Amino acid sequence: MNTFMKTIREAAGERMKTLYMSIVLSCVDSVLHMAMFSMMMITIIELVKGVFTPQKLTLYSGVLIGLFIVRAILYSLNYTRTQFCGADIAADLRLSLGDHIRSLNLGYFNKNSIGRLMSTLTTDIADFEQILTHSLASIFKVIFFSALALAFAFMVSWQYALTAGVLILIALPLMNAGGKMSRKYGARQKNSINRVISRIVEYINGIRTFKLYNLTGERFRRLDDSFVELKKDSVRLELSIMPFSILFSIITSLMLPVSLIIGTVMLQGGRIDTQRFIAIIMIAVSLSSMMATLGSLYPEMTYLGKAAENILQVREEKPLAYQKDVSDLSAYSVQFNHVHFSYENDLEILHDICFQAKPGTTTALVGPSGSGKTTIISLISRFWDVQGGSIEVGGTNVKELSPDSLTSHMAVVFQDVYLLHDTIANNIRTGRPGAPLEEVQEAAKAAQCHEFIMALPDGYDTVVGEAGSTLSGGERQRISIARAFIKNAPVVLLDETTSSLDADNEREINKALDMLMKDKTVIVIAHRLGTVVNADQILVLEHGRIKERGTHTELLAQKGWYAQMIAEQEKAKKWAV
Repeated sequence: MNTFMKTIREAAGERMKTLYMSIVLSCVDSVLHMAMFSMMMITIIELVKGVFTPQKLTLYSGVLIGLFIVRAILYSLNYTRTQFCGADIAADLRLSLGDHIRSLNLGYFNKNSIGRLMSTLTTDIADFEQILTHSLASIFKVIFFSALALAFAFMVSWQYALTAGVLILIALPLMNAGGKMSRKYGARQKNSINRVISRIVEYINGIRTFKLYNLTGERFRRLDDSFVELKKDSVRLELSIMPFSILFSIITSLMLPVSLIIGTVMLQGGRIDTQRFIAIIMIAVSLSSMMATLGSLYPEMTYLGKAAENILQVREEKPLAYQKDVSDLSAYSVQFNHVHFSYENDLEILHDICFQAKPGTTTALVGPSGSGKTTIISLISRFWDVQGGSIEVGGTNVKELSPDSLTSHMAVVFQDVYLLHDTIANNIRTGRPGAPLEEVQEAAKAAQCHEFIMALPDGYDTVVGEAGSTLSGGERQRISIARAFIKNAPVVLLDETTSSLDADNEREINKALDMLMKDKTVIVIAHRLGTVVNADQILVLEHGRIKERGTHTELLAQKGWYAQMIAEQEKAKKWAV
């Protein structure tokens, strides 16, 4: 229990203190509950003795009604307080976890499935909120009331109280064992839930492919198998808890027959009177009821407690370290100094990369697939940290800058564009949240997308589908360029955006890119070599090394890989069927 509470406190953080009052009020409610229980017991005893009078009926009824009203007020206040505090803690937790995950390097997302991350941010936090708003106060209330009932039992008959205590001590290890099984098999079930979520996301994202290859429904075995495995793990979870729950219920239910036997023997032996016998029976009924509640509540809490552990595991992941936030840099050059890099201790991807991209110039990265071009762009954005050498922006090592302050100086346009399920205006505002509509429209005009936006039914208020599915590839690209325009960052990183577009879209996007790159520090990944002939420097990469560097003219004179590829592309232009 101590370990469990420690986990809950760590997951909730400082806001956990706001729930302490709720726990205290629940214990106070237990005292009032015991007071009502005592009044009912006194009433029954006096009825049996025949000394009950109308005056006592009025008095006892008034006390019971008063206690009921106080409990009702206390419960409503405590319930409201607990719900608000628990919801606030869960809301803060979602936001803080989201910010924390955003600060991690991309290796974390490669190691952890989307199912696990989605489960942590949705199901686990919802489960944790359930603990805070319902289970936590309830279990303290049950324990406190049971302790009061046992203390009262000792005042009535120490022999019976001792017997009840022994039964509880026998039952508690069974409850604890059930909790351990719930924890063990609950973890397996949660892993199965994560796999199901991953498969569902995969299924939805790839639905077109699955339809084409007739893999929908039962034919898509990966999704089907994940559901079957979840079913098996859910059944295992229930079956693992069942024996302990049944034995716990049997033992705690024995309190009533045992109290009848002990009470009857003691009553016939003259060791207790009728009033004490009635008190023993009522205490037994109350204790048995509380133990039944505890027996169902504890395994549930241990199962839900796994959610707190999952939250802590995510929180314990180390974010990218930094020393300072900067709103402005003295210069915006990008320099690689003998950079070496590998993904998560795999084979080295980049080997001794050195180059400088100066403000107002364009640096093009060319080379075959897998040569390290996209990795260089990712390292400049600090999606990863290098293992050797350094990367400087404006003369400052990027490891010293917070990822947010670093990327605030950069506009990135990837080949694969992701748009939010939101209006076109808000998708453009992703570059600068809060920008007025006039500036959004100016950015769209610069990105050559104002005309097609205005032709849509709701113009800038048109909601695009998930990931921009309702727009063409060229339209999505131009909106992403509009994002970069409205951000107006001094460093522009481009993963060539025209390699898979038709001629009309390519012409429009090239116009927009020419405007975007003006007077900026530009680094562009080029797949079509003809698009980088005017670059200030061209870096030819092969197997993570810079094999050639220079301007278009200088590289042609070197007669290396670049010159050969240009010659091949010129030959391809002359092909005819």
